[in-house]
Amino acid sequence: MANTLITPTNVARAALATYQYNAVLPRVVNRNYVTEFGGGSGDTVTIRQQARLTTNLFDRATGVVVQDVVEGSQQLQVGDIYDATVQITQEQWDLDLTDFSYQVAEPMGKAIVRTSEEVIYDAMKTKAYEANLTAGTDSALDALIDLRSALTAEEVPLNDRVIVIGPNVTAELLKDPNLIKANEAGNSDALRNAQIGRLFGMPVLESVVVDDGDAWIVQREAVTFVSITPQTPRGAANAAVETFDNQAFRVVFGYDQSKKQDMVSGDAYLTAKVIRPEAIVGVNFV
Repeated sequence: MANTLITPTNVARAALATYQYNAVLPRVVNRNYVTEFGGGSGDTVTIRQQARLTTNLFDRATGVVVQDVVEGSQQLQVGDIYDATVQITQEQWDLDLTDFSYQVAEPMGKAIVRTSEEVIYDAMKTKAYEANLTAGTDSALDALIDLRSALTAEEVPLNDRVIVIGPNVTAELLKDPNLIKANEAGNSDALRNAQIGRLFGMPVLESVVVDDGDAWIVQREAVTFVSITPQTPRGAANAAVETFDNQAFRVVFGYDQSKKQDMVSGDAYLTAKVIRPEAIVGVNFV
């Protein structure tokens, strides 16, 4: 292999660079609570939910109607550690590896991004608001019209809504003339590459983790995703933590002298939770 500087920091950065090119779901949900963890705060944080108030017709004889501001709350707990570890023998260093970033770091990054997508999608499937489709609905376009109507009926904000679909629904929508095609100019950003067009004012995004026949509309505040790393091991001489766009990755180098092989380990805590069930709606129409 060429004389390339290989450090935990460089490996972590190369792994996270794939995030920009591959992540879809982690970039359309709320990621504002990453900084709440750590510093002695424990493994759980409380997310406050906005109160709902009403207006009342003023009657001078009876005066104003006083309301209590009652906020809801949700508990968000640190998730499991997800790990991508590889071992590299002396022979591989000497004879096989020609581009460490391409052969090792990038696959590690793609693995953690794919898992992030799956963690978010699993959360979506457990808590989503279930919409009732109009009788006879058998097309993706008709299903999405019903999903949009369900969100609007729940007074979910119109901003930051996205449509999320899988490959087979994508294939159907691409044949529909109602789809406003996305700009086909070259761009390496994952969201641009994943966006196949727009419908009803919302970007239509494709994710490979979405089940066949599933269609979703998600408002950003519906789901919270957190990616943080374990602390650097006390006994590890070569370790680093890097973050990009609120996605974190820790890399630790180790060496087994008895087997003359290195171990390169990358990991992160990943968790996702539906905070506003009324702001996410999905259906399987197949």
